[in-house]
Amino acid sequence: MKKLAILIAFLSVASVTKAQGDYEPKMVILAPFATTIEPSLKAETDKQTEELKSSPMATGQLPADGGKPGNIKLMTKSTLSFFKQVNFSKTISLTAQDYLIYKFYEHFENCLILLGSETSGGELADLQKIAVKENTTYVLNFPKVSFYKENKQTVCKIQVQLYDVQSNQILFNNEYTGGWNNPGFEFACETGTIGCTINNALAPAFQEVIRGVASTNKTIVRARELAEQRAAYIEKSVYPKTFDALLVKDVVKDSTVNFNNLYQNFYSPDRAKFVAFFITTLDKKDAKPLLAAKSDNNVKIITSKNIKDPGYLDQRPQTYAYVVTGINYLGKWYYKKSEATYFDAGTAKAGKLEFLNNLQGWDYFADNSAEPSDGFWDGELFRKVQDKRKDTDWEKYKKMWADEEKENREYVGQYELIADELKAGKREAEKKFRQRLVNLILPHYESMVKSKSNHFAKLGANYQFLNLIYPASDDVVLNPFKVVDEKGVARIRFFVLIPKYNQLYEWTLPKPYVLKKGEYTDEPITNIIKAFTAWSFADETLEDAAFWKERILLKDGGSYKYLKLIR
Repeated sequence: MKKLAILIAFLSVASVTKAQGDYEPKMVILAPFATTIEPSLKAETDKQTEELKSSPMATGQLPADGGKPGNIKLMTKSTLSFFKQVNFSKTISLTAQDYLIYKFYEHFENCLILLGSETSGGELADLQKIAVKENTTYVLNFPKVSFYKENKQTVCKIQVQLYDVQSNQILFNNEYTGGWNNPGFEFACETGTIGCTINNALAPAFQEVIRGVASTNKTIVRARELAEQRAAYIEKSVYPKTFDALLVKDVVKDSTVNFNNLYQNFYSPDRAKFVAFFITTLDKKDAKPLLAAKSDNNVKIITSKNIKDPGYLDQRPQTYAYVVTGINYLGKWYYKKSEATYFDAGTAKAGKLEFLNNLQGWDYFADNSAEPSDGFWDGELFRKVQDKRKDTDWEKYKKMWADEEKENREYVGQYELIADELKAGKREAEKKFRQRLVNLILPHYESMVKSKSNHFAKLGANYQFLNLIYPASDDVVLNPFKVVDEKGVARIRFFVLIPKYNQLYEWTLPKPYVLKKGEYTDEPITNIIKAFTAWSFADETLEDAAFWKERILLKDGGSYKYLKLIR
C-alpha cells in the first residue's frame, strides 16, 4: 500500500515536470521485421491493407496543425511518413504509438513517440545504431510477428523488444500471444477480428514498456526518488505532529464531518486558513457512512482490484478519507469538505499516510524539493477563481466557457472555496425571490382563466414553471407565457409585473406569437426578445438599461407606451 501511495505521489510530481527540458520520454517504434501470415488469413489482411491505404493519413487529408506543440507536429509528421508504405503488419506499430502517446502524454506533454520505417532483427548493435540515428532514448521493436489459426480462432504472436540507449541494453525481449475475443475497456475491439488479436497480444507488452521506461528514464527516476523523499518527510514530520483541532471544531458544522475521524490538521501562519484530514474504516454492514457520502462531490475510488473481476462494482474499498479546508474572509469562516476518497489500506497507519501523501500533489512542497513551501496556502487546495478571458485558449473555447466565465466574472481573484459558497447563497436567495414572483403572478393568470377574461380560457401544461426575466434591481419582471384562448389557439404573450405594486401589464410591442401544434416555446421566446436586446435562457438577469427604460417602461403623457394594464 505504501508503494501505491508513493506511485500516486510520483505521478503528481511527474505532472509538474512534464513541460521542462527536452522532449521526453523519446522513443521510436519500428515496423515489424518479419511477418508470417497463414494463407487462410491472407484475404483478410490484404483487405485491411487496402483500407489503411485509403485512410486520411495515407492520403495526407489532415487539418492544418496550426499552433500545435512541436512534439505533436513531429509525431504527426512521422506517422504520415510511416503511412507512405503502409501494410497490415504495420498496424502493430500504429497501435503502439496511439496507446503510448495516450499513456505518456497525461504526465509528459513533451513526450516524443515516433514511428520509424526501419526494421531490425533485434541485434543489440543494430538497435543502438537506430537509436543514435533517430536521437531517441528508446527503441520499441517487433522482430517477429505471426498470424495463424489455433482451435478455429485467429491468433497473433508478437516478439517485443524495448532497447534503452542509456544503458545500451535490451530491457526486455518477450513473446506475447493474443486471441480474438474483445478484452473491453482500453483495448476494446470487435470479437472475431484479426485486429482483436493484435490488441490482446500488445496489451501485456505495453505494461512492460511503461515499466521499462519508468525504471530507466532519468526524469521519471528522479521524480520517483523525490516522491519517496517527500513521503519520508510526511511520515517523520507531518504525520506525528501534535495538532490543535479546537478552531476547526468551532468552525465546521457539517453533519457529514465526523471529528472522531480527524487525525491531522494544520493552520497557515496567520491562522486564517486551515486544512484537516479525516479517515475511517467502513463497516460493510453499516449503510450510514455510505448514505452520508452521497453529499460528496467528485469521489475518487482507488483499488487494486481489476475492473474485469467478478463483483468489482459491489466491492467498494473500505477506507474512506477526506479533507476539510477553511478560509477566514472579512471575519467570517468559509469551509469545504472535499477530496473524498475510497481506497484499500492494510493498517490504520498505512491508510493515514497514504492519504497524507496527497500533499505532494497539493503544492505542499517547494519545486524539486522535499522541503515544505509557503505556496501551499495558495496552492491546489486554495485555488482562486481565474479570468477565463485571459486564458491563452479563450478564443478556442469561448463558446464552451462562456456561461462559466459569466457566472464567475464577479468572483475573479476570490478563493474558489469562498466563491462557491457565495454563489450558493446567491442561488438560494434567487430561488426564494423567484418563488415570491411566482406567488404574485400566478394568481393573476388563474383568476383570468376563472373569469374567462383577456382571452384566458386555459393555461398551458406546467404553467406554474414561469420564465422570469428581470434586471438585478428586481423592480420589473418580464414573463413570456403560453395562453390558450376560447378558440383553442395557443399563443405566447408577454406580461410585465411591477412587484412593488403587484400590477400586471401586457407588453404590446411584440405581437402575440401563435404556436403551431407541438411547437415548443423556447425558440420563439428567444427570437422575439433578441429582436429587442441580447438575451438567452442561460442569463441570470437581463442587464440592458436602455431596453427596460425605452422598450418596456417608456411613458407617453404619464402612461406606459407599450404596457397595457391587465390587473
